[in-house]
Amino acid sequence: MIDYLYDAYVIFWIFVLYSFIGWLIEVMASLINKRKFVNRGFLIGPIVPIWGIGGVIITVLLRNCDIFGTIIMSAILGTCLEYIVNFFMERMFKARWWDYSHLPFNLNGRIWIGSFILFGLLGFLVAHVLSPIFVDIIGGFNKKLVIFVGIIVCFLVVIDCVLSFTIIKNLKLSLDGVCKDNTVEISKMVMNKVSEKSKSFKRILQAFPNAIFYERFKKNKTE
Repeated sequence: MIDYLYDAYVIFWIFVLYSFIGWLIEVMASLINKRKFVNRGFLIGPIVPIWGIGGVIITVLLRNCDIFGTIIMSAILGTCLEYIVNFFMERMFKARWWDYSHLPFNLNGRIWIGSFILFGLLGFLVAHVLSPIFVDIIGGFNKKLVIFVGIIVCFLVVIDCVLSFTIIKNLKLSLDGVCKDNTVEISKMVMNKVSEKSKSFKRILQAFPNAIFYERFKKNKTE
């Protein structure tokens, strides 16, 4: 691996690449399970940032670890990241976007043993196979060109984030407006009704079909 790793532009492109790969993985999983295309993730564009963040963390921190250490640390870092993102997204939007409560060996429904194993295996692939290739490819391009294109992509991602978060907030407001009961989870029937109002709402609800929206958090809800 060449010595471009700590350049900010290389880190950014690694983030973009893994965000896109994560989006592809989730879309393919949806195609296999539901036999239809679903634009996965919070953002409108074909990226899922949590995958990109995980890819960057593993690339930077674990590139010099041995195979066993990489697998264990990737599993730990991946599940910690998933738990933190789940927790803060729930607090921000009053919604549980994914829930593993029905699966064995889960922790508060936010992470489970299957994810732990998957993150470990993917971490090995990232640190020892894909990232060295990606870093060499990125470093081989003209630096000014890569930075220029990166600035454009970064600008588009920021716009996407602003638009997507606005859509999610408006979705939650619409759900709150339809459902007046402040003590129960918003029902699937209500979500289906709201999805008819906007294609953007429908996309979010299709991307997270098992999302649980709340009017408010119960004080005794498990953290």
